[in-house]
Amino acid sequence: MRPRAILLLRNFEEIVSGTALIIVVLSVCWGVVTRYVTDQPAAWSGEVAAIGFAWVTFVGAAAGFKRGMHVSIDMLVKHLPATGRRLFEGALDLLVMAFCAYVTWLALGFTIDNWDNPTSVLRLPMSIVYAGVLLGFALITWRYGQAALLRWRGTPIQPPEEG
Repeated sequence: MRPRAILLLRNFEEIVSGTALIIVVLSVCWGVVTRYVTDQPAAWSGEVAAIGFAWVTFVGAAAGFKRGMHVSIDMLVKHLPATGRRLFEGALDLLVMAFCAYVTWLALGFTIDNWDNPTSVLRLPMSIVYAGVLLGFALITWRYGQAALLRWRGTPIQPPEEG
């Protein structure tokens, strides 16, 4: 694979959530300008911002999982013997993976079921909103699985290099 394609795949979550954040900021700014400067408010700007915000939230959470930025409380786990700690962490990893996979499955159902349900202003399919949840949780499941596999093998988890 070409180096540029590899770089894009490594930073996929950041690219998608960053683009969605730019869309949120621009649509909110446009909504403010049209409301207070032109006295002709752009009714669509709030809807676009809400869609973009859903994508920022869930795909951005996947970027956080990829970089190991989510909070964990390991006060109890640190007091367990090494074998008990390994088993407990393995069971916890399976539980979190199962939860994330289940939410991905639910998001897939919501995305498919809402294809014919339009948004109120732009009349876009509500599936656009739910697709952000679907993609975000699919990526969270994938990234958490990668991290759990590294933990199980005893490999230190390092955030991806910048660049």
